[in-house]
Parts: sequence; C-alpha cells; structure tokens
Amino acid sequence: MNTARLRYLALVLVVALLATTTLACDLGGGPTKPTITITAPTSDAQFEEGEEVNVLSSANDAKGVTRVELLVDGDLYRTDSSPSAEGEKSLAMAQTWTAADPGMHTISVIAYNVDGAASEPWAVTIEVVGAGGVVTPPTPTSPGAPPAPTNTPPPPGATATTPPPPTQTVPPPPPTDTPGTELPDLVLDRLSINPSDPDWGESIQVAVDVLNDGTAPSEPYSVLFRYGSGDFDVCEWNQPALPPANGGTLRCTVDAVYVSFTTEATVDWRDAVDESNEDNNSMQLAIEVAPASLPDLYISDIRLEPESPQQGSPVHVGVRIHNGGTVEASGFRVIWRAAGPTIGCEWPDRTLDAGDDQWLQCEYTYGGWNPNYTTTGVVDVDLAVDELNEDNNEYSEPVNVRPD
Repeated sequence: MNTARLRYLALVLVVALLATTTLACDLGGGPTKPTITITAPTSDAQFEEGEEVNVLSSANDAKGVTRVELLVDGDLYRTDSSPSAEGEKSLAMAQTWTAADPGMHTISVIAYNVDGAASEPWAVTIEVVGAGGVVTPPTPTSPGAPPAPTNTPPPPGATATTPPPPTQTVPPPPPTDTPGTELPDLVLDRLSINPSDPDWGESIQVAVDVLNDGTAPSEPYSVLFRYGSGDFDVCEWNQPALPPANGGTLRCTVDAVYVSFTTEATVDWRDAVDESNEDNNSMQLAIEVAPASLPDLYISDIRLEPESPQQGSPVHVGVRIHNGGTVEASGFRVIWRAAGPTIGCEWPDRTLDAGDDQWLQCEYTYGGWNPNYTTTGVVDVDLAVDELNEDNNEYSEPVNVRPD
C-alpha cells in the first residue's frame, strides 16, 4: 500500500472519531434537573403568629415533575405529589405552613422529576410577628431568589466550566382555588317554646333548629335539650351526618311543672365533631311558669323533750308541719318514726290551711338505748294530697338515747 493511501485512511479515521465524539456530546452526558420558583409570598412579607402562610410555587421539567418539598429554616415541613404518577411537565403547587416563632424564617421549595433528580432550591425570607402585632404590607418585589451557588472545585481530571445562566420562564398563574382545611360548623340556630308563658302542668312544645354553616359535611352528632336544671326532663336526638348549608328542626314535648327555670339546647354536646367554630353550639331560654293552686306540705322541725331521752323514761315529741302552697290541704296522715322504720306516733286525717303551721305532739318511751338513733317525720305519708312538690315530705333529726 502506498504512502498517499495510508494518509487518506488515517484522515478518514480521525474524521469518524470526531463525529462520534460530537454525537455523544449532542446526546447529552448527564441527567437534567427540574426548575422551580416561588410566586408567593415575597421575601419582605410579614405574617402574624398562627396565621396560615400559603406558599405558591411553579415547577417545570421535560420529563415530568413528580413532587415538591417545602422546607422551613432548612427542615423538611411537608411533601406534596403531582396529580399524575408520571409527573407533570409544568406543575403549579400550593402548600401551607402555620406561622410560628416570631422572627425571620427562610421558606424554600425543591422539585423532583421522574428520575429522582432534584432542582436547585428556591427560597424566600419572611418575618413572623407576635399575635396581635402590626403586620406591614409587603412592597412589590420579585418573588424570591434561589440560594447563592456554592463554588465547588471540579473533581480531578475535569475541566472547570461556567454553567450557562438559567432560562427565565414565566410561571403559570397560581391556582384560583387554594386548597385549605374544610370543616363543618354545627350551629344552634333557634330555640323556641310554645306556649312561651305556660301554666303549671301545661304541655310545652319545644323546637330546636340546627344548621351546618361550615364547608364540609359533619360526622353523626347528638342534640340535647334540658328543661330546668340538672339532668331531668331531657330530650336527646341522635342525628346522621349533616351536609354543609343544610339543617332542620327537632321537636319534643315536656310538661311545665317547674317555676322560673332556664332551658338549654346544645348541638354536638358530646364533642364528637371537629368544627371550625365551637362557640355557637348552645342556646338558653328563660321560662316563667304560672304557679298552680295546690298545697305544699312539709315538716319544718322535730323536737324531743328531753333532747337526749333516757331508756325506759317517757319523752315528749313535737312535730311541726307547714303548708307552703296556695290552698288548703286536708285528709292527710302524719307519722313520726322513733328510730329506723319503727313508728312511734301518728296523726291521721289532718287539715292545714295555706301558709299555716301546726305542732303535732305525743309521748313515747324508748325501750333500748343507742347514741346514734335517727328520728324521722313524714307528712302525707299515703300521698293522699296533690302537692306542688312531693319531694319535701320527710324530715330527719339525730337523737342520743341514754342507757337506764
């Protein structure tokens, strides 16, 4: 082979090698990284402690952005994924952080693509002021800037090059419907009594209006109505889940047998539902009931003479009865128990005018002795009289019986 042909073959080989090298460079040697910017808040923004900070960002990647991390002061706060498992080439993300710890804070975001490659972080610095402090409106500035690049020397054998400036892209507008926490709000909207001024013993119609004034359906809940004080005469309704902007009226019937009382209705009284407002669940209504014309018998005093009787010796017993009602009581029986169930004295077929007192007397002899006896008087023991109050008919006193 002659020298000229050898030179020609060598030249062809060099050209082929150069073309191969150029093609490899055109195909790219390393993985691409996504880009991300924060569109809100701005770097001079101020927030009150406890306020929700909405962080809006825009990420781009040709292969698809799969998730965005939100960091506060360098610590990972939350991670949110794209709607598609394959990622989005352009992803607008809204993330929230509850402002805490007054002072300056750095908020940054990092985007990841389907290959797991991470973007350079983009950061803004905001200020948190104490609750009740004055928040200064931010001045219009750029949405923020990524941290300054670190000058890291190239590895041995590599050629240090200056990376091209990042391509400035216009981020898509932030979403108009920023996701937030949606909660129900069960409201006790109305409590009514019919008739509003009932007579004694009259039936009362109770109506309780309940409304879900929140933005999400509630869990099943209970409504309680108390008539008077304590836990007596109670209406309770166990209700299913209530959609937002829905409500209804609950009803029950009670009898007016108390004077000058306060009714109260409470929705979600067991605190089973997490609500946006827990301070609008109760309502009270004062009621005046016209008293009935009835007697009210009770024992106001028991006296023994001597006060500490002696075993085997007679003792003089006095029982004082009173009619606190508005009409006369008649045909009732009064007893006095010397100790325990033992009846020592009784007075049948008694009559007592409204507002009057009467002393009933007898003599009794204790056969045994005990320093811890209890004597009891009972008026209208047979429940022969219809009274305003049937729970005050007994009265007890301790007595010390001395031995013989």
